Amino acid sequence: MPATTNTQETLHFLDYWRIIRARKEVVLAVFFLVVLTGIIFTLAMPKVYRATCVVQVKEKQPDLPVFQQERLQFDPLFLRTQFEIIQSPPVIEEVVRRQGMVGKLSEAGGLANLSPEKAFDRTVKYVTKALRVQNYRDTNLIQIELNYHEPKGHAHIAAAETANKIAEVYREQNQLRVRRVTEGALDALKVALDDQKRKVVEASTRVEEIRRKFNITVFSSRTGTESAIDKRILTRYEDERVQLRMEMESKRTRYEKAISLSPRELNDAAPYLVGDPALAALVKAKREAEARRADAMSSLGPKHPEVISVEATIAQLERQVTDALNGLKTGLKHEYEAVKAQFDTLETELNRLRATEITSEASGYQEFDRALEELEHARKIADALEMRYVEEEIEIDIPATTVEVITPAKAAEADDFVSPNVVLNIILSVFMGLCAGMGLAYFVEYIDTSVKTIDDVERFMELPVIGVIPQKVEAFTDKRAYRDHAEAYRMLRTNVRFSERVKKGRAFCITSGSMAEGKSLTVFNLAYVCAQLGDKVLIVDSDLHRPRQHKILGVPNTVGLANVIVGEATLEEAVVHTEQERLDFLPSGKLNTGVHGLLDTPRMKELVQEALGRYDLVIFDAPPIIGVSDASLLVREMDGVLLVVQHRKYPRSVSMRAKAMVENAGGKLVGVVLNKINISQDYSYYYHYSYSYYSPRRGGEDAENTVKPPKVPGKKG
Repeated sequence: MPATTNTQETLHFLDYWRIIRARKEVVLAVFFLVVLTGIIFTLAMPKVYRATCVVQVKEKQPDLPVFQQERLQFDPLFLRTQFEIIQSPPVIEEVVRRQGMVGKLSEAGGLANLSPEKAFDRTVKYVTKALRVQNYRDTNLIQIELNYHEPKGHAHIAAAETANKIAEVYREQNQLRVRRVTEGALDALKVALDDQKRKVVEASTRVEEIRRKFNITVFSSRTGTESAIDKRILTRYEDERVQLRMEMESKRTRYEKAISLSPRELNDAAPYLVGDPALAALVKAKREAEARRADAMSSLGPKHPEVISVEATIAQLERQVTDALNGLKTGLKHEYEAVKAQFDTLETELNRLRATEITSEASGYQEFDRALEELEHARKIADALEMRYVEEEIEIDIPATTVEVITPAKAAEADDFVSPNVVLNIILSVFMGLCAGMGLAYFVEYIDTSVKTIDDVERFMELPVIGVIPQKVEAFTDKRAYRDHAEAYRMLRTNVRFSERVKKGRAFCITSGSMAEGKSLTVFNLAYVCAQLGDKVLIVDSDLHRPRQHKILGVPNTVGLANVIVGEATLEEAVVHTEQERLDFLPSGKLNTGVHGLLDTPRMKELVQEALGRYDLVIFDAPPIIGVSDASLLVREMDGVLLVVQHRKYPRSVSMRAKAMVENAGGKLVGVVLNKINISQDYSYYYHYSYSYYSPRRGGEDAENTVKPPKVPGKKG
């Protein structure tokens, strides 16, 4: 299986290569046409020069910050907007005006006959089309690129000048636009500031009117707030009341805690309730004495003087601690009562002041405070507006570089053009030419239904190929005849002789489906080779309408087959003896009455039998079977019929119809002779001939298989 697969793939590749070889004229013609067109088109294309200018674009910011600037947020559409502004009509139109490009392009661009307005618009379109703007990724750099082909001879200089001029005009217009926007904003800010100052004056006047109306005494400062004296005292008293209340609650809590504890618990918690060092020292001394008593009791008896002394000390300390705790409770009570008394006094004063405040509010303080708040709010707004106005007024005169040229455009050399790319265009032309040529060859091959291979004959016509005749075959009587071509006819003779379809047949008819397929030359050369190999052969030119055999032999066609059939001459009188020893020829002959229907007569049948009685082989050169009835009448009398099909000439349907007509007429088709094969291009036939062309020949075999030099034929009898 693998071997079969490889063979099929090889044959498949060779089949494609065979198509290219067979259609090489088409491939080469298309190839050279496309390449030539590409070269001419490339040379005719205008030379395009490229110039690039790189600018840095930033949002508005002073070159030297005077005041603390707000941090600008990144605008993702900023650079995209600048792209469109650079390519916008205002920029391009200003560049065209400054450079006087309309006059420069008038002759080159065909603008001389247009009106000034149309010429200007056409120039703007030309520059816009030549302009390309792009951004360097992750930067604020913008590249301005121009591709010029006009004006001729100066396009490389004009491209650089225009690129730099676009950057210059864009920068100027950008600065002018930013200043115009800022000035407009300042004017609006000035109007708002004046209006706010007027509101401050009005609010201040209202505060003064209310103060006078209610006779309110206030403390006033430019930066502070204004308030009544009573209101300030009330606020201070409120703060003191809160502090006293917290202190009173703290004292009360400690006093109640001391009362609620048992003597022993109070004894333990006393140091934490009050920070009394003396009490803490007594408690500590008592505990130490108790510890000494416990140590003494463990080793001494209760009556021991030391134990009695320690117990006396402990009793004295307990009395002192008890007195101290009682004093603690009394002290906590007095502290609580003192703070409570202060709180009550302050509470009484607050109630009095609150009553006074309510009366004051009822008599105009509330209205005064509202007016005062409105005045303060208006002043804050006015101060903010004034500060912003002063900052912007100062900064407007400080230079702010928003557009900076990083890399100016430089003029290219006259031979440093970017388009056309001659080498690339020629390579593409070669590639496209090959593709187009091979594509057309495959397309022509696809639509070509003529007979191309032996397989076509066997597949569609179901007939064997008994002979393959190469191109450029001449009659073997011609000095130009190539001797190796005789091998093809020797193979044809062998295939006919041993064909199962016509065993021992001696009368053969050679015909074709249409004209000019080479049947007459095939008849003559086959007969010539058979005569060389020892057969006595008679060629009968039965194509009464377009006879050709007499032209091949160079003899007259006055008497022949037609004359024999009508009885004007005998076979012996009409036969022409050629210089080839065993080859005779019966021309078609001529009649004044016409030749239609002559082949369908009893005399024709008798003539065939008479010829077979004198010759070993009789070969009839019949007319094409399609369109001429004579061939259909003739094939019935033959032992076998050979159908000549010219390689790659007529559609397969012509040959298939010829086969059907032969069979319908009762003829025995021996097979097909493929004629005019290009052996050098069609590999399937090349291998068929390689052995016979190049095999060594020896002795008599070489002499027998070689076509002898021609002799001038003559007529005898």
